[in-house]
Amino acid sequence: MDSQDIFKSALTYEKKIRDLYLSAVDTIDDPRGKDLFKDLAADEQSHVEFLEYSLDRLASAREIDRKAPAPALSLAVDEDVSRMKEKIPEHMLGDIKRVLNAALVLEVETSQFYKKACDNSTGQVKEILKKFYEIEQGHVELVQIQLDHASGSGYWFNSMEIDMED
Repeated sequence: MDSQDIFKSALTYEKKIRDLYLSAVDTIDDPRGKDLFKDLAADEQSHVEFLEYSLDRLASAREIDRKAPAPALSLAVDEDVSRMKEKIPEHMLGDIKRVLNAALVLEVETSQFYKKACDNSTGQVKEILKKFYEIEQGHVELVQIQLDHASGSGYWFNSMEIDMED
């Protein structure tokens, strides 16, 4: 797969995740959930824009400016998690868990794509794909944390907070 094909495939993944998050904004009634999904959609949109820019640069045989997207959401995890700790109304929890489950599947799939593409690339394209992989890993973590909390599994930040057997 050449660089343009990799970026076109990445664009497909990013649009799919962005669209899921945008649909969640319309589905979820809880304002904290809406805010989380709006932020995730905006982050994915920035990835779409960067990939479109990169494809344009590659098509005209120009260097890609190394302005890889910054992992903005990774820095805001603590704030988002704190806001989501408050009780979510039970009638909304099912919708949130469904969206988070779907998001987790897509984020893991996208992360795996970037890892494989990075392993099979070189130079500047490899650097960009590595950055995207790191960002998507942060998204996987964020979604997993939110899902654990919404599910009441006893896990918080991937550590057991409460023992379900007690």
